[in-house]
Amino acid sequence: MNNEFIETANVLKFNQMCAELEDTSSLIGPSLAMVTGPAGRGKSEAAKRYATQTTAIYIPPMNMRSPVMVLREITFELCKLKPVRSEACLTIIGDEMAKSRRVILVDEADLLEMKCLEMLRNVNERYSCPVVLIGEDDLKGRVASRRRISSRIRRHVEFAPVTQQDVAYYFKRSLGQLLHPEAAQAIHRQSRGDWRPVLTAAIGIERAMKASGLEEINLEMVSHVLKSA
Repeated sequence: MNNEFIETANVLKFNQMCAELEDTSSLIGPSLAMVTGPAGRGKSEAAKRYATQTTAIYIPPMNMRSPVMVLREITFELCKLKPVRSEACLTIIGDEMAKSRRVILVDEADLLEMKCLEMLRNVNERYSCPVVLIGEDDLKGRVASRRRISSRIRRHVEFAPVTQQDVAYYFKRSLGQLLHPEAAQAIHRQSRGDWRPVLTAAIGIERAMKASGLEEINLEMVSHVLKSA
């Protein structure tokens, strides 16, 4: 199975939002953004993909983070340094952003303490560096509870459920198989709009094809794999 990244409508909206934040026009007005949606919709993969293809930096999830830890991670991603003191981190962040504005993508921001979110707002304002907060739906309520943060959100992208078309296209790219509409519908229904069950189904179907010696996916095979999942 090929390791394929599918540019869904969600991904395109995400990329457009980040490109807008990178543009110098975002110096006028707020440059905070928020990306929300249930787990499994592809938010993290979109962020990691964007960071690998641009100068944006991706801060991976970590539940137990202090403001200093977040600053050190940002500093490390910018220039591979991890100063101990927050003042040193801020100085480096300011210097690096003065050279080139880079989008900071903060994953699972819904799990950060409020003081971390406030610190990111301060860094955003002080150094004009675009910050994208990524998280599940709880993030919307947390941001809304702080007017200082919510009033500075320039864009909010909500990741919609995976579509049946997304499922069919993924199988075409990853397995080189054209799914029968009924098979795509069955996989889509079981996924409940999330990518992880789709990936699990693809792995199971590929295994079933190798075991049976079949070169094409049939509805009976799909039904068997989904029932055993």
